[in-house]
Amino acid sequence: MKQARMLLLIVIAILQLSVPLYMAWHWENILQTGEKFYWQTAPVDPYDAFKGRYMDLRFQQAAGPRLDNTAWLYGQTAYAWIDRDSQNHAYIRGISRAVPPHSAYIQVKISSVQDDIIQVELPFKRYYLPEDLTTAAETAYREHAGTTAVAAVRLKDGYGVIEQLYINNQPLSEFLQHPNLPKK
Repeated sequence: MKQARMLLLIVIAILQLSVPLYMAWHWENILQTGEKFYWQTAPVDPYDAFKGRYMDLRFQQAAGPRLDNTAWLYGQTAYAWIDRDSQNHAYIRGISRAVPPHSAYIQVKISSVQDDIIQVELPFKRYYLPEDLTTAAETAYREHAGTTAVAAVRLKDGYGVIEQLYINNQPLSEFLQHPNLPKK
């Protein structure tokens, strides 16, 4: 009886440790092996740009055409089929209930439907950075969102992780070191 309790305790401890380890591995695996897409950012309300130590990003392209004729409801889960335009920026090629067979995709939530265009909530919007950079990063992002601010996002198996934020084709940390230098 005592051995069974000890074995049960060990199994429970292993399960409790495996869940956070799997979660960390899952997101790191996407960053290491996921396909990279560049999403153009959009301006954000400066009063709600930071919550703690992350930037709340908005994206210009968060809508796509309906790929099937079924009815959609707010909050419903769907799949956004992702492609690249001629400038290598990501865009949503279409929204469907089905996972695309041979295309990059992300699982999204429906936020609104108007005619055949579906607005979605992208599953990535928080960009974490060192606390000492937050004020300068917020200012730089606000000034360049909608023009030269781009987020590099890795996609894999329906999930997305922001890898880097670029301003004027420079990683944010590099841009913040020399914001007034002419950019190529």
